[in-house]
Amino acid sequence: MNPNEQEKNSEAGMLPHFECTKCGACCRDEHLLVTVTGNDIAKIAAVLGLGPDDMLKTLDFYIVTNGVSIPVGLERISSVATERGLAFMALKKMENGDCVFLKDNLCMIHPVRPLVCRSFPFVFNDSKGQRNWGLSAKKEICPGLGIGPQITEPEIEDLAETILPSIRFYKEFTEEWNEEQTSPTVLELITKILSDPRFYR
Repeated sequence: MNPNEQEKNSEAGMLPHFECTKCGACCRDEHLLVTVTGNDIAKIAAVLGLGPDDMLKTLDFYIVTNGVSIPVGLERISSVATERGLAFMALKKMENGDCVFLKDNLCMIHPVRPLVCRSFPFVFNDSKGQRNWGLSAKKEICPGLGIGPQITEPEIEDLAETILPSIRFYKEFTEEWNEEQTSPTVLELITKILSDPRFYR
C-alpha cells in the first residue's frame, strides 16, 4: 500500500489502541497503492482459479522513472523488470480509486488479502537484524486507530512474523528475476510467480 511509512522501534507505552472497523477506507483511498508480493499473487490466483492472463488483469505496474524520486513509502518495496522498465506491482485501482477487489464495501479476497492490507495501518522493516514497526503516514484515514484494545507486543511480533519473511523472500525473487531477464514481460513474470512452488508455502 504505498504506506508512506514512518517507522520507529516499539517501546513501552508507545503501542497504540487499534480495532479494525471494516470501513473500507484503506480500500478506497486513491493515493494508497496495494503493493503485492509473489505470495500475495499466488494465493489470490489459487483461490480465484486465475491463470497468468486473468491474474494480470487485476494488477497495475507503476514505472520507476530515471531521475524521479521514488514516492515516500515505496523505497523499500521491490521493483521488478518489465518491458517498460522497473516497476512497482500493485492491485489495480478502479477509476473511482477503489481496489479492484472491493465490492459493496467488502473485500472479495479477504482470507487471502495482500500482506500490506493485513498490516495496515502498521508498517514493518527488518534493518540490521532488528525489527522495527511504525504507523503509516496515511494513518489518518483509519478510524480504527485509537479505539479498541491496546495492541500488545506479542500481537506486533506475530504480525511482523507474518509480514517480514514474505517480504524478504519476494526481494530475493525480484533480484533474481531482474538479473536474469534480458527481455522481460509482465506476463512472463506472473507466469513464473504462479509456477514457483515456494510462493505457495
